[in-house]
Amino acid sequence: MSSELTFERALSIAFRNWRTMIAVAVVAAIVGTIATMPAFMPPRYMSRAVVYPVNLNSYSVETRTDQLLQLLESNSIRDSLIKKFDLGTAYEIDTTAKGGYFALYNEFMERVDISKTTYESVRIEIVDEDPRRARNMVLGMLDQVNLLARRLQREKSYEVLTISQRSLDHAKAKLDSVEAQLDTLRNRDGILDYYSQVKELTKGYMRLIATGAPAARLAEVRQLIDDMERKGGEFRSLSELSNLFRNNYDKMLTEHERVINDVTKELTYTNVVVYPEVSDKKVYPVRWLVLVLTVASALLLAYLLLIWRDQRR
Repeated sequence: MSSELTFERALSIAFRNWRTMIAVAVVAAIVGTIATMPAFMPPRYMSRAVVYPVNLNSYSVETRTDQLLQLLESNSIRDSLIKKFDLGTAYEIDTTAKGGYFALYNEFMERVDISKTTYESVRIEIVDEDPRRARNMVLGMLDQVNLLARRLQREKSYEVLTISQRSLDHAKAKLDSVEAQLDTLRNRDGILDYYSQVKELTKGYMRLIATGAPAARLAEVRQLIDDMERKGGEFRSLSELSNLFRNNYDKMLTEHERVINDVTKELTYTNVVVYPEVSDKKVYPVRWLVLVLTVASALLLAYLLLIWRDQRR
């Protein structure tokens, strides 16, 4: 007999061994049914959330959705969820063993899926044997991304606050220096309001002239006017500087208060469109699919073995 495998010969092998093929299919179906039982393959449930990014500042050409994706994939959020839900114990992974954390992180990534939708929102899907834990993990991830975004924003705001405080202190020092010099002129020379004082002294001087006051009195008033004029230039210059420095200080103080508000504000960075729920229907394993693949694989292997045996004969 020729060793060439033709289509007719392949069919002949299948028909001659149909009982064997049926037996293999039955055994494979039984094995697949047993393997998909909860004791061997625990069912997993999915919880899902869909969110839109808000209040995020773009750092480059990336969109806010891309930025939210990067935040959600942060290892700090992953580690926070692992610690909060004790996932090492839940997934039965010994983190003290060599490669334990590597296995735990891979298991986490296998169960958590974060993706962008066609409508520029972000979808978060988490599967777990406990449907309530899956829902709580999604909620925990949303809380952690808010905390992470807030922390990153505050770190930058604190840098701006430090610069703002330094500028404000410098402006205050210049204003205090000018005010100190003005206080000296006020206390030593009695200059309180240059323009009003000069005006009143001039009126008094003219009144004394008109009434024929003694020369000594006129000389005294004239001396006051000369002293006022001599010190007035310095007083005017310092007053203008004081007004200028005060306006600058007021502007910086307003900006400083804005930066403080930016540091202390507590915003959320996601608008939840689809809230996570406790699922009552498992998504894994799909028993019928497992059975079909098991039976098909067993039949294929059995058929190949039968062909090999026939070829040897």
